[in-house]
Amino acid sequence: MNKRKITKDPRKANLITHTGRFHPDDVFSTVLLSKLLKKPLIARVASVENRNPNAIVYDIGLGIYDHHGKEAKMRNEKIKYCSFGLLWNDFGRDYLKKVENENIEELFTIIEEKLVMQIDGIDNGNFPTITADYSLMDLDYVIDLFNTCWDEKKDSDEFFLIACDIAEQIFDQLIKKEKARVKAKKIIEQEIEKTVGNILVLQESMPFKDAICDSKNPKARNIKIVITPSNRGGYNIKPMATSKEEKTLVINFPQEWWGLKEEELKKVTQIPTIRFIHATGFLACTDTLEDAIALSKKTLEIETNSVA
Repeated sequence: MNKRKITKDPRKANLITHTGRFHPDDVFSTVLLSKLLKKPLIARVASVENRNPNAIVYDIGLGIYDHHGKEAKMRNEKIKYCSFGLLWNDFGRDYLKKVENENIEELFTIIEEKLVMQIDGIDNGNFPTITADYSLMDLDYVIDLFNTCWDEKKDSDEFFLIACDIAEQIFDQLIKKEKARVKAKKIIEQEIEKTVGNILVLQESMPFKDAICDSKNPKARNIKIVITPSNRGGYNIKPMATSKEEKTLVINFPQEWWGLKEEELKKVTQIPTIRFIHATGFLACTDTLEDAIALSKKTLEIETNSVA
């Protein structure tokens, strides 16, 4: 990691952004650019005058990496690019090539969709409508936690660097997770081709929902239950969701099994090593693969009989 530093002299800086309150836009922009420079030196300024002419200027100054002017570039008919979006377009692939040898375009698009577009939208005032019975702590709120409180008389530059460190961990973990997800997708595609019937058995615990939903293989449409090793030992049995976006399942364990104690479950299911079925029915667990398959087949049989 190239250690970021702050300077009060914009003539010395190679990265220049605005002073005052910071947001995910300028913070994540700083993280990305820091990864591409050997010695990132940041100046947070109120004006871009009297600066290093070779510095990259973003989120201020109405230049090519600012989005506050009339000529700001539109991402689509509703959302403008923010500075991070503009920088990701120009430098995102360059960074990914430093950490990955393949799947660059796929990873670029995934990070664009899962992180960059969110920052673009919120920083430009396009807020999502969320229906929930509780408050959600989104990325904008998390970064804002590191701005100084109204009654703190401290230099915000120190807190800006802390926010950048937090953002960098999020950024790095997202790329790490999505690299692994792309790798899993290729393995799952091979396993789908081998599958006969409605049960997919994977040899390792890996994210499978998106891979199955995105698969062009007709066999993927038949998969109703996925079995994977559990990181707690034994095997997880999960019914598939109807789509990537939905929580609704294509098949359910019988509702009278949900949330029962282990001994009760063993009696009603006749599965010797069953441990539990979640109280909401989305997950079951057995000690052995044999019993995981048996539970899956029994669930499919019950569904078939109930439909008939």
